Amino acid sequence: MKPPKGWILFVAGRFGSVDRRGRSAVTSLFSTLGIAFGAMTLTVILAVMNGFQQGSIRSILETNSYHVRVSAPAEAASRIAGIKGVRAAVPFRDIQALAVGNFARQSPCVLRALPPDVTEMDIEFAAEARAVSGSFDLSGERSVVLGYELARLLSVRIGDRITLAAVAGGAEADLFPLDGELEVTGLFKTGYYAQDVGYAFISEESGRRLAGGAESDTIGIKLRNPEGDGEVIEELLRLFPGISAESWRTFNRAFFGALKIEKNILMFLVFLIFAVVAVNIYHGMRRAVYERGEDIAVLTALGARAADVRFMFTLGGLGTGFAGSLLGLAAGLFLSVHINGVFGLAESAVNLANRFASSLMGTEPGEAFTLFSPAYFYMDSIPVRIFLPETTAVFLFGIVAAAGAAWHASRTVLRLKPAEVLRNE
Repeated sequence: MKPPKGWILFVAGRFGSVDRRGRSAVTSLFSTLGIAFGAMTLTVILAVMNGFQQGSIRSILETNSYHVRVSAPAEAASRIAGIKGVRAAVPFRDIQALAVGNFARQSPCVLRALPPDVTEMDIEFAAEARAVSGSFDLSGERSVVLGYELARLLSVRIGDRITLAAVAGGAEADLFPLDGELEVTGLFKTGYYAQDVGYAFISEESGRRLAGGAESDTIGIKLRNPEGDGEVIEELLRLFPGISAESWRTFNRAFFGALKIEKNILMFLVFLIFAVVAVNIYHGMRRAVYERGEDIAVLTALGARAADVRFMFTLGGLGTGFAGSLLGLAAGLFLSVHINGVFGLAESAVNLANRFASSLMGTEPGEAFTLFSPAYFYMDSIPVRIFLPETTAVFLFGIVAAAGAAWHASRTVLRLKPAEVLRNE
């Protein structure tokens, strides 16, 4: 019959209580705070990075690349829209062009020809490419909706006209269209500079005229679940033999791959914080083992096995990791949710100090300080996305790092000889 193991938890608890109040209190406190700082930092970094990445990916998929592209006539769009998992099927055509605005200002752009009712066909597209001036109106034959930054480069506003100095296309397209004049009916903004400066949307009729009368031969498909692109492509190939279909995974492979590598590298760098804290815990536990040599010798003389004693120290590291991870995760989630308020508070504090210093010196305070000035950053706020699996992984990794360091440090117990320790005492 095995003896009960409740005494292990009791003795481990007593050791932990002494550590929190005795000579090892500072080491224990800094170990806990180190784990907490690592968990908080990693939680905030992941939340902000996910916000930027997911927002950028969503903007690209909703306004630019679609989830699946199919080379098929426009008439097939209604049939494709009925496939299970398909949210919208929109025929479109992309035309490279050089646009000329007021004061002879020029800028290259992509003209995308869309159906007039595209905002009703694809609600998510309308939400992402939101009209900030005028309306998203493509009903006119010569209507154009410009990106906000593109309109700024061309110095045009609602009601102005732009001229297409040149367009790219097939043999049937006119390279220098004589009637390539379009009226600006709206300005859209996605919040991502590359989209807002490089895209303009025109009516189907304008796209047909610029393409020499040819009909659209590409259909953009939006899915309810972007991860189900494989099943939808299989169904499309079955219904329309001979067509070509391209998923968003391959169409944006380079960009999405770069985002993934960036995230993995940052996670690795921040995980090094846990490694540094684990080394601190390791040395702290080694010292604790030497300081408790007499206690360990007594426990061993009373029948405790070396594995039981090691388990006590491992429990101490587990408690440190749990407390630090819990504290850091709570602080990280709080900062992530209120990140814009925190930055706003920091800006207010800096501006208040600036005004106070200026009043003391009798000078003008100057321009207000902003962490993300519109002159340098193309954003209104910091996006945040929190994923439960990632936060859980951060929490568990902090616990495992501390427990692993404690278990490794407690190997010293195996080298202690109780008889020699008690004889010396």
